[in-house]
Amino acid sequence: MSGLLSSIRDLILAQEDVNKSLELSEVYGAILWAVDKGIYDDPELEDLLTARCTDVLPNNSGHTPSKDCIHLISEPYLIGGHTRLMEQLSTMHREKPDLLITRQSDEKAIERTRGFFDTCTVIGAYTPLEKIAAIVESLKSYRRIVLHIHPDDMISVIACKIVKSFTQAKVFFVNHADHVFTYGSSVADVYFELSTFGRRRDMKKTISGQKSFLGIPLTSTLVTKTHRLPGKQDALNFFSAASPFKFKPVKHYDLRPAIHRVLSEFKHSTFWIVGASPLTNFWWWPLKLRYWSRFKILSSVPYESYLKLLESADFYVDSYPTPGGTAFAEQLFKGRRCVGLRAPVQGYSPADNLKDESVDDFIASILHCQNGSEIIQSVLAVNGYEAVKSRYQACLYDGAMCANEMEAYVTWTGDIAVYQQAGKITTAIPPAVVSRLIDFDKRFLPALFFELSATQKVKVALKLACLKLKRQGGKKNRPGKV
Repeated sequence: MSGLLSSIRDLILAQEDVNKSLELSEVYGAILWAVDKGIYDDPELEDLLTARCTDVLPNNSGHTPSKDCIHLISEPYLIGGHTRLMEQLSTMHREKPDLLITRQSDEKAIERTRGFFDTCTVIGAYTPLEKIAAIVESLKSYRRIVLHIHPDDMISVIACKIVKSFTQAKVFFVNHADHVFTYGSSVADVYFELSTFGRRRDMKKTISGQKSFLGIPLTSTLVTKTHRLPGKQDALNFFSAASPFKFKPVKHYDLRPAIHRVLSEFKHSTFWIVGASPLTNFWWWPLKLRYWSRFKILSSVPYESYLKLLESADFYVDSYPTPGGTAFAEQLFKGRRCVGLRAPVQGYSPADNLKDESVDDFIASILHCQNGSEIIQSVLAVNGYEAVKSRYQACLYDGAMCANEMEAYVTWTGDIAVYQQAGKITTAIPPAVVSRLIDFDKRFLPALFFELSATQKVKVALKLACLKLKRQGGKKNRPGKV
């Protein structure tokens, strides 16, 4: 553990005010979420803070839960796969579950998500201890709690641990962010696996509960299409979409050589990247300058335009070195030809078998390979809605633990240390997290800058300055007292 992280953790435990300890624990979790330092959980910290909270919160006597199940999410989103996974799981219950949202969230996201549940409760803006008490009150009537928390959500973890101490509730943890640090190892009775990468990353954790494979269910209906094999003179459209960081080269993992080969050998082709920033993602600049009109980079497009681009694509290419979860398999189910490089972060779907280890094999797949029926059937077996539902219900209601089926279909070739940083920090830490950290102690700023790479020093300084200006502007625009 770095000196900075050790200092933060020590200060968490040294704070006399429990509320301050809880706030700082979430800053600590957010930094570890952003920066891979080989630390992927901290059950000891969860236990220590739970004991402190139990000492100051009102005692709860024995309570027998009367309701079936509630899902707890830190914050729902309108876009992205994490909230969609929770919504899919909500439809698999024997009776419609309830929902608890523990952080301030976008109203439109709340309204969308509300429709999947019987009731929806949003915890208001309290102090950490008050939030824990409110969450405990909301959860204590349920026999089953399904967690969908952000990796830094210590408050929800502690609340669940307290509920378990005086009820017979079972906690099922759906670890959406299975490739990064997360709190929750000490609270889950069942720790769901979503991927082979997550399973192997979990071996680095101290998980107190049982493990059970779940898998991510596909939302698309299977469309079967036969495609004509292309030639190098064809005008082909290649399409890929993901967040910028999923395309950023790391170590020797880099999508650019594959794109260069496509555009140089298929001279009438166009390659679209949606989700990247053409201004700040400088690693794309050489390709853009070389293939100007045939290499398209769009930070965002309206949804209807996105669908049109996708519909016109001859090939869907998964993001690399970090794939888009089951997005690749979703496109396979929609009848699109899917190609890609086998990523170090892998094992979310047997559709990985359509990907190649080398650029040469990637080009050969474009020319010669079809979406095989065997691969489609294996995706159905692992990620089909009914397959995931069967595992989910068996675990929740029958106590059955499921083995990780991915390993029967896809040989592991990944690298769980792909993003681990032994030296200087080269990944971005959100400016709001840095701001919260230095609000606790200004001395953390030089300590942080000492551990940042030169590029990150500049970025953090600029982002902090922008954040300060934004806050000052907000203060000026507030109406005065009447």
